[in-house]
Amino acid sequence: MKKTNALLTTVTIIFILGLFSCGGGGGISGNTPGNKVKKGVTLLFNKKYEDVVKMYAKKEGTKLTEEESAKLVGMMPMALKEKESKQGLKDVEILEEKIAEDGKNATVRYKMIFNNGESDEESTKMVKVDGDWYFVIGN
Repeated sequence: MKKTNALLTTVTIIFILGLFSCGGGGGISGNTPGNKVKKGVTLLFNKKYEDVVKMYAKKEGTKLTEEESAKLVGMMPMALKEKESKQGLKDVEILEEKIAEDGKNATVRYKMIFNNGESDEESTKMVKVDGDWYFVIGN
């Protein structure tokens, strides 16, 4: 129960603080932390929760278990609800993308611009696993 509560709290905080990020530079298909986050945001706002969950890894670079993935999918509508009250996502701007010297970790700072004119500045941590960038879940 304690582990489930910790996971729920972590996921909720991550989404509320903006696991929604975007890519810097041309499109959302490049293999950069920002582009990966922009893809994740797009999928989230399109309610493709299973696809978004596939973009998560633990901070040590291991993938989520099936149970953890299922729990995360179940929590995503709740996390998205607050953002949907802003009439949807209009755009996402990358403000800063920092890749660590080891090339395995990154922090992306971004601004989400909503259709109601509001915006939120957020940041998220990313980890590189098998050559691809993943959102970090957990601390």
